[in-house]
Amino acid sequence: MTLLNKQFVVYFDMETHKRIKQFSKKSNMSMNQVIREGVEQRMVVDSPYLKGFNDGLQKAMIVVKNNKAAQMRFPSGKSFAELINEELEAHIMREETEP
Repeated sequence: MTLLNKQFVVYFDMETHKRIKQFSKKSNMSMNQVIREGVEQRMVVDSPYLKGFNDGLQKAMIVVKNNKAAQMRFPSGKSFAELINEELEAHIMREETEP
């Protein structure tokens, strides 16, 4: 069985390109490999990246909820904390599953 590769072009700003290049040299791997691994890591189920990102958002939501100043309520009946946490919750990343 022959594995086929599909070319894909991605543009990075100069600073990101520089950081990828430095990381690849330090890690002794090609820039292509760094980018491929990053994409794969982002899509994997049970990703430590996703877990860490989401854990950070959850902790931020707890801090907001427990902040006394954020308990102020608006005419809608919702507190400032509830409104902010709704926005934060919208950024929680969901794991992609295999089709």
